[in-house]
Amino acid sequence: MDVQEGTRQLHALIDRLERNGRTLKWHPTIDKIERGELSQAQLRHWAIQLFAGNKGHNANILGLIYAKCDDFPARKAIVENLIEEELGRVSGCNRSHPELYLDFGAALGISRDELLHAKMTPDATAMAHWMYWLADSKPWYVTLAGISLGSELFNPDAYGRVIDGLKRNYKLSDDALLFFSVHVKVDKDHGDSSAGSIFRAIPESAAAETLWAVETHIELMRRLWSDIDPPRA
Repeated sequence: MDVQEGTRQLHALIDRLERNGRTLKWHPTIDKIERGELSQAQLRHWAIQLFAGNKGHNANILGLIYAKCDDFPARKAIVENLIEEELGRVSGCNRSHPELYLDFGAALGISRDELLHAKMTPDATAMAHWMYWLADSKPWYVTLAGISLGSELFNPDAYGRVIDGLKRNYKLSDDALLFFSVHVKVDKDHGDSSAGSIFRAIPESAAAETLWAVETHIELMRRLWSDIDPPRA
């Protein structure tokens, strides 16, 4: 697929979604964190479901994409991403991203066991099943575009706002928020270059399906971030 045309179509999609308030760029949950309007129970519920539905699965999904990928440059990029997820070598934090998230959970009073064995809500369940279904049933480049571009394009801005709000209103330390701060840099650097490399591997016939995957991932992520209210007993 022509990189310039793919980039143009991607930007047109993002512009349309942003005009309709359907991305993480200006998400109501982030607004509430910035204003300190989430209760501790809501904040813990959001953090648990974000991990259960998305953040705890990233390395697994990358592994599934790698297993199907037949493009050598892309395979190398996927391995580098996996190394960061599991070892933190690219960012220099030298710790796995799940461990960083567990530290964030601990700072909110969430035990390791609670995060690792959380009962998923419908939104978290939809997010997790979407990622595994996409990786299992679609070409690797459709999955990589959907999950990578559907997240990394927004994480730096979204996470930067989350960090500021959590530090100011919930008194969390820099160490507790390292999961988010690492992604601000890593996803900014990766997002700037990943779109072009992905589009080069996509056949013209798969352009529409690829953009559909990006849009669907963005929408499911938006819904997951909206999941802030613990279920009533």
